Amino acid sequence: MERISHWLAWSAVAVIVLFSGLNWTALTTPTSLNLLVAEISAPVGIILLGMTAVFVALFFIATLYTRISNLMESRRMLKELQRVQEVADKAEASRMENMHQMIATEFRHLNERLTHLESLVDEPLVKLP
Repeated sequence: MERISHWLAWSAVAVIVLFSGLNWTALTTPTSLNLLVAEISAPVGIILLGMTAVFVALFFIATLYTRISNLMESRRMLKELQRVQEVADKAEASRMENMHQMIATEFRHLNERLTHLESLVDEPLVKLP
C-alpha cells in the first residue's frame, strides 16, 4: 500500500510539473487579486503552483514522520522482545537446573535404597547357631 501511495504521489507531481511547463505563460500572466484588505496584481497560476508545492512538501514530511515513527516503534518492540526472550531463557535455565537437582536427588535416594537392599541380601536370612 505504501508503494502505491508513493507512485501516486510522484505521478501527481510529474503531472503537475508537465502541466505547469506546458502552460507556463498562462500561469505567469498577472491577474487582479482581491485579498479582502487590498487588491493586488499577481500571477494566480504561480500562487496556486506554490500552494501545491507546499502541500506536496507537507505530504512528504508527513510520510517521512510516519516512517520514522514506525521504525522507532519497531526498534522499541524489538528491544522489548529481546528482554522478554532473555527473561524466558533465564526461567528455562532455572527450571532445567531444578530438574537436574531433583533427578540427582532421586538417583541418590535410589542408590541408597539399592545399597540398603544389597546389604540385606548379603546377610543370611536365617542365622544358624
